[in-house]
Amino acid sequence: MSDIFGEVDESLRQDKLEGWWARYQYFVYGAFALVLVAVAVNEFVLIPRANAARAARALEMEKGLSELHNGSYVAAQSAFSDLAEGGSKLAPLAANYLAQTLYEGGGDAKGAADALAAIGSVEGGPYERLALLKKAYFLADDQSMVELEATLGSLVDDEGPLGALARELVAAKAFATGDNARARTEFNRLRYDAAAPEGVKRRAELALAAIPAPVETPAAATDAAPEATDTVTEAPAPAPTPAESEETGQ
Repeated sequence: MSDIFGEVDESLRQDKLEGWWARYQYFVYGAFALVLVAVAVNEFVLIPRANAARAARALEMEKGLSELHNGSYVAAQSAFSDLAEGGSKLAPLAANYLAQTLYEGGGDAKGAADALAAIGSVEGGPYERLALLKKAYFLADDQSMVELEATLGSLVDDEGPLGALARELVAAKAFATGDNARARTEFNRLRYDAAAPEGVKRRAELALAAIPAPVETPAAATDAAPEATDTVTEAPAPAPTPAESEETGQ
């Protein structure tokens, strides 16, 4: 009897499965077809197109670098501008080269800073952080110390080489504004900064040799020198003049 009930249950399950398949088989076929189409589009359309775009950007970057090397700043600016505004992974690097092109080609420090402003970020990758530091260099001459520190943000607290370069810029700005005490303090710290590049340490040594050390004012004497008392020294009495002899008549 148990075998009969088992066969009945198996027959019911098969009937249910056949009914479900009859009802949803076209949806299953459609989903399978969509997967196949998506894979085909990705493999034969999207990936080749992405690879072609990546290759085109690489060629554009190579062209820009070649034009920059040859001194063709207008052509280089055009190439780097397109890449910097494209939003690809090459955009931060292209923006750095664009800033270099603007500054070398026409001395446009503000334009170079503007080119770097869009990508400069403390929280970004190496190129974004480098862009922030370069932007600060371009603006340092026209900014106050407070504005310069605001531009650098927390980059001055970075423990890597870029942070050391940021602190060197702050030290140089302090010296330029006449704050020799802070300049010497910052340069002295850079001398012993383990993360600072050797070039930064050498420049710090040269700066410390050139910046005048603060002149220490002598402390005021605590005890005033005793005032000299006026002693009246009596002059010796003049010797009595000999009495004049009387003229005697002879």
